[in-house]
Amino acid sequence: MYYRDEDPNRTGSPDDCFNSFMSDITGGRSDAESYEKRPIMPEPSQYEKEQEAIRMAEHKKQVDYFLRAQINQFARSSEQRDAMLKQHGLEVE
Repeated sequence: MYYRDEDPNRTGSPDDCFNSFMSDITGGRSDAESYEKRPIMPEPSQYEKEQEAIRMAEHKKQVDYFLRAQINQFARSSEQRDAMLKQHGLEVE
């Protein structure tokens, strides 16, 4: 295949391809300055970080409880149960 036969949308620069696509859609300028920029999210406060940590700890507690219940219900022997608990990082009783 000769270079003239190649599709510029497949072999050209991705930026050029995107810019031509956007100019076809909008009928206007396709440079990055014309796009609306999303605002930068502010850093979470210390209170929000603490609340997230509390929420994550509660979620982990619920998941561990569910996982322990499933292992206890479906394990065929105490050795298998202990191995599965150890494998998932849960305390062996």
